[in-house]
Amino acid sequence: MDKRKVSLFALTIIIVLLNVLASFRWNYNNFEGDMRYKTDRWTNKDWVEFYPPLAIGSAMEFPLLNSKFNSFPQLESHVEKIAMSGYLVSEWLKRMKLTYLYYGINSFLIIITLILLAMITRTRKSLTRKSALN
Repeated sequence: MDKRKVSLFALTIIIVLLNVLASFRWNYNNFEGDMRYKTDRWTNKDWVEFYPPLAIGSAMEFPLLNSKFNSFPQLESHVEKIAMSGYLVSEWLKRMKLTYLYYGINSFLIIITLILLAMITRTRKSLTRKSALN
């Protein structure tokens, strides 16, 4: 078997495994009222998603300091207490750095896979042309 084909196969397996592992990033704990609690397995941090009652669409996400909330006012007071410390920003940045690192590695591996596939296809076409000329 050609080295390119082995490399293509290995890269494909790595990309599939990377995407399977990424699908297990979040551990969704429970849903209480408008709050949904989850844990980021990559950073081992707890987060809460707040779904406003009249909003249609996505939730607002906040990192937690190991506490649970029953209502939005409790969550709001929590955010106000820790907002000045920079905790929210630092946790959000850690999460985003890991996410962007995952996207970068995944994109790089997909581009390398496409280049290898193009090289294999081009080599196969050139061999077919040479055999047709002979």
